[in-house]
Amino acid sequence: MKKILAFILVAAFPAGVYASGAGTTAAPFLKAAMSPRAIAMGGAFSALADDSGAVFVNPAGLAQFDKREMGLGFTQYFQGARMGNLSYAGNLADKRFGLGVTFMNVGGIEKRGLTDVQGAVPELGTFSSNDLAVSLAYAKKDAFPGVLDKLDAGFNLKFIRSAIDTKSAFALAVDAGIIYHAAEKINISMALQNLGSKMKFDSEPDPLPLNLRAGMLYKPQERLNLVAELSQYFVDEKFYPAAGAEYWFRDSFALRGGYKFGYDTANLGNEVGLSLGFGMKVAGIGLDYAYLPFGDLGNIHRFGFWMQF
Repeated sequence: MKKILAFILVAAFPAGVYASGAGTTAAPFLKAAMSPRAIAMGGAFSALADDSGAVFVNPAGLAQFDKREMGLGFTQYFQGARMGNLSYAGNLADKRFGLGVTFMNVGGIEKRGLTDVQGAVPELGTFSSNDLAVSLAYAKKDAFPGVLDKLDAGFNLKFIRSAIDTKSAFALAVDAGIIYHAAEKINISMALQNLGSKMKFDSEPDPLPLNLRAGMLYKPQERLNLVAELSQYFVDEKFYPAAGAEYWFRDSFALRGGYKFGYDTANLGNEVGLSLGFGMKVAGIGLDYAYLPFGDLGNIHRFGFWMQF
């Protein structure tokens, strides 16, 4: 396991360094595969990642807690697009495992044929697009004792399928991540996502959205989490710094907020990138909500439920 993690993390850097020119990526829904809790903090979650939602951001986070947990999240995006997440974290013997499922569906897309002799474009009904990703995760606390203590590590094996009308494509990918507990109140993280094969619908294959996250958590007090993260998408050549905060009142109600830089605020408005939310929990059952304004495009509301047992 140690050799596999080291190889994945080290081998990924040349791929990012030598990528040139912004390109088109397949399976863009993977960029939005996060829990409502993570979204509410601007997506800067890789260094905190202490629930089953870690499987979508940094699998090393699964080693930060020892309970079994199941989470469910859902949202409706623009133009009727629907997205959902299912996450699970548990133990097998003394090993820590996780499962993540993400799907997105866009239905009712208008289908038209070629221009006829009168210059008209005939309607041919509608079609839909469907995306699915299934992740199997493994994490280990203090993964490298004697070499670098207080370092948790984990990785995902990810199966991805996308379908548009009658065409479909498949891909395999891995995620790998680490969380270093630098001090009692400080975590430092790094996670590589979507390192894998290309997806091919017809003749030209497209790469997955390869992403490198580097994050930090600072806990000035037990109830307050301050997070920051830098996220680089290599093929897209997109860079997103983000920062967020979470404060718990009496361990039962949390307020969250964050901001993610890098969006086109000139066209979408200055509020784009802002995220707000809250969380509630009682007796091992919780509810999370996140709100994201997107200017003229509308607003996104993400909901999530989780249960520990």
